[in-house]
Amino acid sequence: MTSAALKRALLIALLGLASSPALAARQCEAVVGEGWPPAVGNYGQAAAQLLGGQAEDGLSLLVLPARGVETQVLLRRDAGSSQWQVLAGQADKRIYNWDGGASRGGVNLRLDQSPEFAQAPLPDALALRLVAAWASALATPEVAARAPVTDGEVVSFTINGERYSGLRPGCGQLAELLEQAALLVELAHSKDKKYEKRYEGIERALDKMHDRFYGEDAG
Repeated sequence: MTSAALKRALLIALLGLASSPALAARQCEAVVGEGWPPAVGNYGQAAAQLLGGQAEDGLSLLVLPARGVETQVLLRRDAGSSQWQVLAGQADKRIYNWDGGASRGGVNLRLDQSPEFAQAPLPDALALRLVAAWASALATPEVAARAPVTDGEVVSFTINGERYSGLRPGCGQLAELLEQAALLVELAHSKDKKYEKRYEGIERALDKMHDRFYGEDAG
């Protein structure tokens, strides 16, 4: 898959361009909760590890689609340089594989593969602002005490090592996080000369989120 095709696939997965009207109509109910949904943990942990691991001191968004390949974007400090890095990954083939060939079907996680990755640096101040915004959003009533039962796609956020998973948010602050994650993917796939433009786009998204939910006219 070309870099442009990979970038497009990641952005589509994160933004959910074909999201259902029913989901969009929900009044920002808590469709995401702490941990993994029932029966998803082993699959989710394996996918997250294959697609770059977990950001213990940053943030990530993992998308486990109902069909197609899994994707993840992470923001974390580089172990060697302490520079904040964005890492966007996509599985080469679908990790979750239902094997119905035997007398009894079962799930086979296809982990013997080489995902495609792209990465880019992020300035400290902007990275810290993103981490703070995600921590604040994931501490709101939009997040339930437990991850809900899901049937189909699962989205899974982490912030500073804590995981929150469930359905794709259709409104509220968590929907803003999906937009920001898509901008991080775009940055990861950009050339050096485009970095400043991408940083400005992320800043604008954070400004919009702040004005909408925390500004003087919020609420």
